[in-house]
Amino acid sequence: MRRLISAQCALPRIRAEIEIPGGAPGWLGWLVATDTEGTVVGVAAGGVPVPGEGEVYALAVASGSRRRGVGTALLTAATDRMRSFGAKAQRVELPAEADPSLPFYTYLGFAALSPRRWSRTL
Repeated sequence: MRRLISAQCALPRIRAEIEIPGGAPGWLGWLVATDTEGTVVGVAAGGVPVPGEGEVYALAVASGSRRRGVGTALLTAATDRMRSFGAKAQRVELPAEADPSLPFYTYLGFAALSPRRWSRTL
């Protein structure tokens, strides 16, 4: 999660996204999951950059909160947002071919478009 936050949540990047009139094309924002004490345990971001196609830009769950439904809940919420903006399919690009999150995405119905790009019909 620290790697994701440092890459995706850097102040200059957020400032640039906020300053784009109307937001970045297709950007639907960040979703944040917290535990009962308010500690962040997961984050997701996505959008609909192309009509009909949602994209998961980022999804991360703190190691101590994995396998507890946090990632599924975040992906479900992001998917619902994408559907409300007309997405009929969803894709994700993984950082590596053997990414540790691959079993998560395949379990949820994603199929390979290429070694790093995965997609599913909504």
